[in-house]
Order: sequence, then structure tokens, then C-alpha cells
Amino acid sequence: MTVKRDATFLDLFIEVTKAITASLDLDEVFNLITRKIPEIIDVDAATIRLLDAAGEKLELRAAHGLSEAYLNRGTIDTEQPIFKALSGEPIVIADALQDPRINYPEATRKEGIRTILVVPIPIRGRISGILRLLTKTPRTYTRDEIDFVTALGEQCGIAIENARIFKEQQVQLDYFKAIHEIGKQINATYELGTILDLIVTRLPAVMGLKAATIRLIEENKGKLALKAAHGLSQTYLQRGPLDDELATYYIKEGEPVVIPDARKDIHTLYHAEAKAEGIRSILAVPIAVQGEIIGILRLLTEDVRYFSTVDINFAMAVAEQSGIAIQRALDYPRLQ
Repeated sequence: MTVKRDATFLDLFIEVTKAITASLDLDEVFNLITRKIPEIIDVDAATIRLLDAAGEKLELRAAHGLSEAYLNRGTIDTEQPIFKALSGEPIVIADALQDPRINYPEATRKEGIRTILVVPIPIRGRISGILRLLTKTPRTYTRDEIDFVTALGEQCGIAIENARIFKEQQVQLDYFKAIHEIGKQINATYELGTILDLIVTRLPAVMGLKAATIRLIEENKGKLALKAAHGLSQTYLQRGPLDDELATYYIKEGEPVVIPDARKDIHTLYHAEAKAEGIRSILAVPIAVQGEIIGILRLLTEDVRYFSTVDINFAMAVAEQSGIAIQRALDYPRLQ
């Protein structure tokens, strides 16, 4: 048996579990897994790949013991062993240099990879990624060893989920603080421009966005007019009106709209302009006062982002506060 002979599988299992659950920082958990498991299992390298938010593509999240050239060789999503691992079946590639299922045989040869063990990583009962263990010398795995590494894959899923939950809680706390701070700032002035600029500059910083815009519905025309923007070029801002976008229709009905890819989504126009500006995802929420929609807050990213329920609720809460402050600023001159 190749696994350390001076310890039982249970001892090793406990050792690895303690190591990978010692942190609640998600990136640190990834790195702990890829460092600790090769040390215990006596392999040369390890990688973790997780499915993206759409569940369509595997994204490399951590690696240990491999060159950048090998890690950047290209996608492995179409490899047959990956399909099987994502269906819940551990796979052993006994000779990576000769196996026809490997997509990049030349890169594999240059890296000196001989064997690969691929096990699924389940999170919340669904296969959400894969753990790959690689050696640079010939290696065989017993059934017990495969079962052991598969069990470690399950523990990896638990550790990753715990770290994700902790991160979400931290985000919620940050959003709670931000709502309080933004509320204080926008309610401390009657100057409309100051209120709008504060919102579009503060939200990208808090939420990790590329840009933000606010459009208000003109009182007489009923059309959307751009009132504030941050992080966008004049060329993009002047691309044309948004009144005929399908997204605008839903927002005027009081619904938030998430657009995963603004370069092709049917809810938006100006796909070419979005691509040229480097915009991928958009979260758009209504700005309302006493049930009446007075404008739209749009939040834009440069990478594809599937906004969470926490993100959407935060944006809606800020939009609600903003609506009150905006209406107060609009009414103030009339009361003088």
C-alpha cells in the first residue's frame, strides 16, 4: 500500500480533515487541500476545479506541484474521465502518456505526468467539482486507496461549503454596514447630484463592480434620463435609450433583473457596445417611492457574475433608500 504505512486510513482521514477545516478563508481552504492531500497520499501534485455558477464549465481554483505552462494548457472539460467524475465516479488514469482520453498528451509528456486519479467533490449533495491527484512516477491505486481519496473529496466539499457560508455571512455583514453608511450619507444632503454621485461611486466599491448608473423617469415625458454614472465611457453612456429594452419593462413592473451576459442576453440591446466597453453582467433594480417607480439603478461587472440573493436584496435595499432621498431632494426646492 502506497499510503503511509505507519498510519491507518482513519488516522490519515482525521489528519487531512483537521488540516482542511482549520480555516474558513475560501482561498486558504483550496490551497490547504492541494498541499496537504499530496503530502499524505504521497503523490506529486493536486488540482481542484469547481463548476462555475452556471454549472457549465470547470474553473481551476487551486493547484500544487504543477507548472504554469501545464495548468494553462487548455480546458479539460471534454475529457471522458472528467465526465465520469462529475457523474460521481472516481477514475484512475494508469498511464497518462498513452491514454487516449487525455486531451493534451504533449503537455502531459512535458510535465512528466504518469498517473492521474480523479475524484468528485460533492457540495450540498451535488457534484460541484473534481479533485485530481497526479504523479510523475508509475503508481497503482488499491480499491481501499481510491475509496479513501473519494471520501477525502467529500470532506473537501464540506470544507469548501463551510468556507463559502462564512464568506456569505461576511458579505452580509459588510452589506449591512454599507446600507447604514450610505443611508446616513444620502440623508445628510438635499443636493440631488451629491446623492446620485454617492450611490454610483459607493456601490461598485462595496460590491466589487465595474460600474453603476442611475436613470430617472422624466416627469413629463415618461422616458428614462441618465442622471449619474461611474466607471463607464462617454461613448457607452451615449449609445442610446434603454426604454425599449425588455429588462426595462420588468424593472418598471417592480422586479429586479439579472443579466448574466449583456453581450447576448435578450433582455438588453446594444450587445456590441457592451462587448466594446468590457461589460459582462448587469443587475438592474427599480428605484421606487411609495410603490411608484421613479428610476432604475444598474450595476455592471467586467466578468460574468451570477448575482446572489444577498447581492440582489442589498441592491434593492439601497435603491429603496435612494428613492426616498432622491424624492426628498426633488421636492426640496418646491418647499422653499
